Amino acid sequence: MQEAQRAGLATHIGVSNFNISKIKNIINDCKIAPELNQVEMHPFLPQQELFDFCMTHRINVTAYSPLGSGDRPDRMKKDNEPILMEHSIIKTIAENHRCTPAQILLAWALTRGTGVIPKSTNKERIKQNYDASLIKLSQADMAEIDQLDYEFRFVNGEAWEMEGNNYVAEKFWD
Repeated sequence: MQEAQRAGLATHIGVSNFNISKIKNIINDCKIAPELNQVEMHPFLPQQELFDFCMTHRINVTAYSPLGSGDRPDRMKKDNEPILMEHSIIKTIAENHRCTPAQILLAWALTRGTGVIPKSTNKERIKQNYDASLIKLSQADMAEIDQLDYEFRFVNGEAWEMEGNNYVAEKFWD
């Protein structure tokens, strides 16, 4: 990727699902550090230590599944998993701001300084997602949401474990 960037074939270099250890390895072994790390991030998995590390090293963070990835296939879901947009704290803050729970989740991420990539094909929801950038959460709102850290991954990697490969989800994140 460094060669591609030097040759003008890439403007930016980023990574996905890199933990602190993997980022340190890249920083130590390359001349051009990644500009972005895309990871699952939401109030149930804020990954504060990783986020802080990336910010310290001027690596932007983009959150995938910022709304809890409720539309993923059933085979990727666990029984009785929490539903982020239905959590009472998220719903109460949304009511107080007269907006949707999804908008509160996006506003939380944006307030932290995280980029977000919510998925939607619905024109009204796309506008709501954009309008989330206008919501100003208070420090009290942020503190309430920050207490929701369950260390819960909605996209836990098990869907990619298949017979015949050596991929093991539990080793992927650490």
